[in-house]
Amino acid sequence: MTRSLVCLVLLAAPAFAAMAGDVQPEPPLPPEPLPARMQHHRFFIDAQAPSGQVLHLFTDTGGGMNLTTTGADKLGIAYEAKPGEQLAGTTPWPRYAGAGVLPPKSAPDATLPILSPQPGLTFDGMLGAPWFGGRTWEWDYRAGTLRLLPEGALPEVDPAHVVKLGFQRDDEGKHTTHFPRIAARIDGEELQFLFDTGATFRLDAAAAARLGDASVRERAGNFITMEVMQRWRERHPDWPTIDKGDAGMAMIQVPAVEVAGYRTGPAWFSARPDRAFHEFMAQWMDMPVDGALGGEAFRDFRITVDYPAETAVFEQ
Repeated sequence: MTRSLVCLVLLAAPAFAAMAGDVQPEPPLPPEPLPARMQHHRFFIDAQAPSGQVLHLFTDTGGGMNLTTTGADKLGIAYEAKPGEQLAGTTPWPRYAGAGVLPPKSAPDATLPILSPQPGLTFDGMLGAPWFGGRTWEWDYRAGTLRLLPEGALPEVDPAHVVKLGFQRDDEGKHTTHFPRIAARIDGEELQFLFDTGATFRLDAAAAARLGDASVRERAGNFITMEVMQRWRERHPDWPTIDKGDAGMAMIQVPAVEVAGYRTGPAWFSARPDRAFHEFMAQWMDMPVDGALGGEAFRDFRITVDYPAETAVFEQ
């Protein structure tokens, strides 16, 4: 929940304006990985504008869709930024050179908000939950690659490593949003999490050094409600903690996370207010969650997710 509430509300909203003349046809599946690169266990797409300029787009299964004003500038899209206001305008889905950035399958004629950059954020836009929804994806944290796969192309593994995901649905069973819920066990307790490949720690210098590299202030993270963190601290006063290490929030290192039949860790979690997940994020999920799992927990895995089948496969 490091992104602003304004940003997430705008991006998660289901309303899109129809701009059929600006829709790109869905190209064939790329034979190679997408133009993606992993930076400290988060994935970015390098998308090329028709002018040749390159946009640095953040991908985030737990986020929404937007362009920043810097991205709009590279694409030559007009907007009207106003002092003190985050929303600077809207635009139909942009035209990119090549086939690397597809429009959301659920809304190919999506209209994107154009947002003024937030302090500390250097990307040109976000490809979030609607972009991932309706497709099959592979995040290989070991190889640092993100791939779009043919529909339903899940690897064959032991059933113990296959996980059913939860999605918010309407009365007909169709997904109303594309935020995946995944279960994991920590300290013998099953907890529900947002599957959040964009979860990000923004560390102060001391916390960055504690996590292994003082020069890396922004890196993949995990989040947990204050309620659960307090429970962990009371039960395990020996678990490592950092006061106000991530954007002023407390952090704790758990010895292990059990997910998809694997035991991985140790892993750091940063606290977030209970309402951020129990109330705010719960609006777009099938049930309230206790936090978010991101690249800090996923770093040892190759994960394939079939969104229509609501299934994730983990390989270690």
